[in-house]
Amino acid sequence: MPKVAFEIPADIKDILTKHTEIDWGKIISDTLWNYAKKIKLLESITSKSSLTNKDVEVLDHEIKTALSKKYQNA
Repeated sequence: MPKVAFEIPADIKDILTKHTEIDWGKIISDTLWNYAKKIKLLESITSKSSLTNKDVEVLDHEIKTALSKKYQNA
């Protein structure tokens, strides 16, 4: 299995070091796998989409404008 290296804050490293009874590698692997599955699903859904980037920008603007009006009048 390939290995991946990354940096973590010192306070998290202290917790990991203190709790050697926990299989941190498994937890990290499971977390990455769950996130990767979500990305895979998202890619599957969006690959069938006919929306263009311009369409998304227009929708984004319309939604933000409507939300802004709603909460300014609330």
